Amino acid sequence: MSDSGISEKRDHISVEDPTDDVYVPDSGPEREAIVKRLKFKLDIRLVPYLALLYLFNALDRGNIGNARLAGLEEGTHLKGNDFYNALSLFFAGYTISQVPNMFILKKVTPSVLVGVTMIMWGICSTSMAATKNFSGLAATRFFMGIFEAGVGPAAPIILSFFYLRHELAWRTALFYGTSTFAGAFGGLIAYGVAKNLTHESLAPWQLLFIIEGIPTIFLGIITIFILPNSPETLERWFVTPQEKKVAIQRSRSGHNTDSSLLDKKQLLAAFKDYKNIFTCLIYIGLNIPLASYTSFLPTIVKLMGYTDAKAQLMTVPPYACAIVTLLLVCWNSDRTQRRGYHVAASAALACIGHIMLISSNRVGANYTGACFVAMGLYPIIPLMLSWVSNNNVGHTKRAVGIALLNTFGQCFATVGTQIYKTPPRFFMGYGVCLAFTVVMIVVSLALSFVLKRENARRDEIYGEPKPLTPEEQQQAIENGVYDDHPSFRYFI
Repeated sequence: MSDSGISEKRDHISVEDPTDDVYVPDSGPEREAIVKRLKFKLDIRLVPYLALLYLFNALDRGNIGNARLAGLEEGTHLKGNDFYNALSLFFAGYTISQVPNMFILKKVTPSVLVGVTMIMWGICSTSMAATKNFSGLAATRFFMGIFEAGVGPAAPIILSFFYLRHELAWRTALFYGTSTFAGAFGGLIAYGVAKNLTHESLAPWQLLFIIEGIPTIFLGIITIFILPNSPETLERWFVTPQEKKVAIQRSRSGHNTDSSLLDKKQLLAAFKDYKNIFTCLIYIGLNIPLASYTSFLPTIVKLMGYTDAKAQLMTVPPYACAIVTLLLVCWNSDRTQRRGYHVAASAALACIGHIMLISSNRVGANYTGACFVAMGLYPIIPLMLSWVSNNNVGHTKRAVGIALLNTFGQCFATVGTQIYKTPPRFFMGYGVCLAFTVVMIVVSLALSFVLKRENARRDEIYGEPKPLTPEEQQQAIENGVYDDHPSFRYFI
């Protein structure tokens, strides 16, 4: 396959520059002004829209916890471990579709992949209102997991087309931060449904699935037509020719120059890269407590002594606290260009929360502990996705690195759905989650140390790194060098 002539429909980053005849200075105040305008436009269009998509992604994924308090188990005649198994089946579907979705992303535009999968999971989410037994609930949760995997892993790839390495964590935080909003809004919506909505033939849990599922379908349809796919495809009404050229140059300087749809050498390199082993271990340590938290927080709060409706409302403050720490931690991570230390610090905060939940039976201490857990876990999501994106060069290698991260993380998330079976104190659940947050601290600090040492080694041998031209980047990728290039330095 030649490097040129690949259609924009099939390739997200074209090697041909449609703005070759547009002059843009390489440096100076004029270029800085163009970059500032471009980033502002992207920040008010691309990032908020992706955040809106993930808000519905997280809302539809997590509403089963609120539906449980609204009568789901009674309405679908669940018995024994049926509820826990339904939770696990979502992550089973999510896991098996990670890598295939990354390959699909190389063959279709992001807007098509994200839009179509949104429509499909919205249908699954709405259909849960019609389930009458475990079989129906299990099927809808499984297929919803398959389709929801189209948005979360694709978003960091899309953002890496438009932003530089040191700009990613903050934007990714704004995107994934809506999952905390989803937790807060989910509690408010569930409270409003329980208190204010009644229907002759629909129970509150059915209304909840319908209210939160139908908007997702319409949003998916819109996404197919308005989500930007790459700097090359930015519309004239949105950016000036100069801004478009700068966007293309910035994308290529961020190691987005390879044009192949699927590079088998990069695929193999991603599986052999020791960094991806470290990051997968960290993400396993994250997803076990995170999956249990999003699924069981309403139940945990209810067992503190609140009524069903009040418990729905009391799930809001922990997520509100998480929003603050998520934005602050990721902003500082971009400012300092450090990832691992921020992951370790966030995990330490989650550790404190789990210790409070285990060691005390007082409502105040338990509720504070629940807040600390959310404040510690949620910043780690964008930090890890940014870290993997930062340190994997090449479209296929980066996409597979993120897919591996999510595959292993979501696979072990099923553990988190099965460990909260000893109410009211949940010693086993809290203990397992505490152990895995400690794993996150140890592995993230170890990876930071290894990457810092490797950067120092390259500095000593090759001197200060020099920026590569797009042509040099393309040549390095074709030669299979990737992030082992002497001019590449890892984010630590």
